[in-house]
Amino acid sequence: MDSDEMRKPVVFSSEQVSGRDLGGSSLMPMLIVGLILIFLGYAAIMILV
Repeated sequence: MDSDEMRKPVVFSSEQVSGRDLGGSSLMPMLIVGLILIFLGYAAIMILV
């Protein structure tokens, strides 16, 4: 890269930064599934102990 070339700033859109898919779905389903798995693991440990 020549020193004469101007560097363009990298600009992210708010959709990319927020972690949401461009289709509009959010991370809420993954959060719900994670909480269900934690609860199932807790229940399994309580049954076995």
